[in-house]
Amino acid sequence: MLGQSYYLSCRTRIGRVTARAMLGALRRIGACRSFKLPLDALSLPGPATSGLMKLWSRLHWMGEDGMMPPDQLLAIYRLTYTWPGDGDVVELGSWTGLTTCYLATACASRGRGHVYAVDTFAGTKEGGTSYDAVARHGGTTWPAFRRRMREADLEGRVTALVGDTVEQAKAYPGNPIRVLLIDADHSFEGVRRDFEAWWPHVAPGGLIVFHDYAMPEAGVRRYVDEIVTRRDDVEVSPGCVHPNVFAVAKELGVRGEARVIREAVAEVSALCAATMSGAVRVGEGLAPVAGA
Repeated sequence: MLGQSYYLSCRTRIGRVTARAMLGALRRIGACRSFKLPLDALSLPGPATSGLMKLWSRLHWMGEDGMMPPDQLLAIYRLTYTWPGDGDVVELGSWTGLTTCYLATACASRGRGHVYAVDTFAGTKEGGTSYDAVARHGGTTWPAFRRRMREADLEGRVTALVGDTVEQAKAYPGNPIRVLLIDADHSFEGVRRDFEAWWPHVAPGGLIVFHDYAMPEAGVRRYVDEIVTRRDDVEVSPGCVHPNVFAVAKELGVRGEARVIREAVAEVSALCAATMSGAVRVGEGLAPVAGA
């Protein structure tokens, strides 16, 4: 009941102002410092906060059977909401759709953009194997994904592309991609295939987000560091917005317009630095991941 009242209140401007003031007072005396979500959503712009409160009034903010921790969800939500430009959002690797809900809510809060969720929904992972947890869903997460979209009232904002991520890129039906989240096959070769298959669909100035950058056994960080960041057509920013989330931008193609990307990076970095205690800015070392 308290949570629902909080969500309802923070969907209004006066409610957000009041909640920010109370949170600031509590943290000045040392309270609520370790409790990150949903209080840290108050640092987001008004429409973004309102969107999250609406989502959380339908789905618990901790999520159920989601693979991404709440602090990383919020970091990616910030990027998706804040990154400029028009176009759609593509998520590679959706599981039961928790991250999908955050991406779709970011688009809804901006008032434009559609999310394409690409997955086999068979629990596929590296090396052609499957996650053991898929057995709890009867061998497919598709019903759970559909149920979550329905519960979040986001069915009209999301289209699922069922199948292999590389194969689905060949017939992508959406607009140029504003934000691409790569979170499917985490092997070096898997990330390479996904990046190369979807890169042509990314709009100039579009953002490519790599999840599980800090996962020791994955090949994400090696591919990003050795290949992506050395490309001439990539702007290596915002970089690490969270120890486990790394993002780069596709260059606009006109040098004089690179200012647009730099301004967007500055805005995103400022938002992330405001509340993400583990955030790492470009040029700094990778901080340890709590609980990793």
